[in-house]
Amino acid sequence: MNIPRMIRSDRGAVLALVAVAMAVLLGIGGLALDSARGYLAKARLARAADAAVLAGARSLRLGEDVARQRATDIALLNGATLGATGSDLDITFGVNAEGEQTVQVNAHLDMPTRLMRVLGVDSMDVRAAAVAAVPPVDLVLVLDQSGSLGTANAFDDLQFAAKTFVDYFDDGIDQLGLVSFNLRATERAPLAGAFTATIKNQIDQMTSFSYTNVGEGLRLAQGQITGPSVRQRSSKVVVFFTDGRPTAFRGDINGEDRILAIPQTGTNIAGYYDAPDQIPSNRSVSPDGCNGQSSCFGWTEPAARTHAQQLGLDRASEMRQAGVIVYSIGLGNPDLLDPLWQPDLDYLRMIANEDGIANGSQVRGRSYFAPSANELRAVFQQVASDLLARLAQ
Repeated sequence: MNIPRMIRSDRGAVLALVAVAMAVLLGIGGLALDSARGYLAKARLARAADAAVLAGARSLRLGEDVARQRATDIALLNGATLGATGSDLDITFGVNAEGEQTVQVNAHLDMPTRLMRVLGVDSMDVRAAAVAAVPPVDLVLVLDQSGSLGTANAFDDLQFAAKTFVDYFDDGIDQLGLVSFNLRATERAPLAGAFTATIKNQIDQMTSFSYTNVGEGLRLAQGQITGPSVRQRSSKVVVFFTDGRPTAFRGDINGEDRILAIPQTGTNIAGYYDAPDQIPSNRSVSPDGCNGQSSCFGWTEPAARTHAQQLGLDRASEMRQAGVIVYSIGLGNPDLLDPLWQPDLDYLRMIANEDGIANGSQVRGRSYFAPSANELRAVFQQVASDLLARLAQ
């Protein structure tokens, strides 16, 4: 027996076993190290995909090209990279089962390994994906068309500002309706998609005349925003504009469905109007009775004014209770000597429930004010920007 040869043979076997063991241990250690690196890379890639898909969804109303670019920019800001050694981004657009438009971001990273190469694994395939639905809006625009707007040469400015506001929303994503009010309220466009041309045409056809029936305007808006056309997953919004205080209301007047009106200032009743739904929406008409009287079937000017205001607050409260966001926009000169000619900014804040002023448990909107007609467009733009930013959060 050649003992030295056996020892040399055993040493060779041990070295081989040690080499194999070291390779296995390096592979196991490499697997742990590279797996940890892969986990961190996937987390970073997932964060980038989530941020990118939200940015794309928020900007889809501006077009797919804009949405794709903004999604890419946000992905890069959140750790994604582009290029031969970076992650690949695939941004696509579609429609989900609920009919909502969607943005999908797929991010892929071919990450080189370090120690796992001992086992013949040169790279790891790291992937992350995210999908976001574009938040659809169901919105009713409620516009004052009372005579004071025409008297102040502000009605053209209102029409222009309102049409610009409509352009912020998408025919294929959102639904818009239009209500106007003066002595009576008129449903000019039902809540529906493909709304842009219809609503702009209706705004162009509106004229300024007569009284300010806030309660009726909000009543018709309430019917639209809580009606069967509203989508379950949409954000429900009413945007209300007026340049004055309520001067008319609809209700039971001496046992009949009538509208009672009062002047902007003064102590007498302007008159009552029979058959409210038959009152023309494109011209002024004379009252059927009580015009110029100090009392009409027990209604005095102060009582009528207070009731008209309260009806507006009640309709707004009922909508907010149903989860509707209410925005209010006012126009007027707060420095006029007669308080009744000044805009009632507190009333507008209560309509919107700004900061919970009307009811702390209800949805809170915002109130805006334009001291001149020249600023209406900027105010309507601010409302749209605030609303869309709020919905994207």
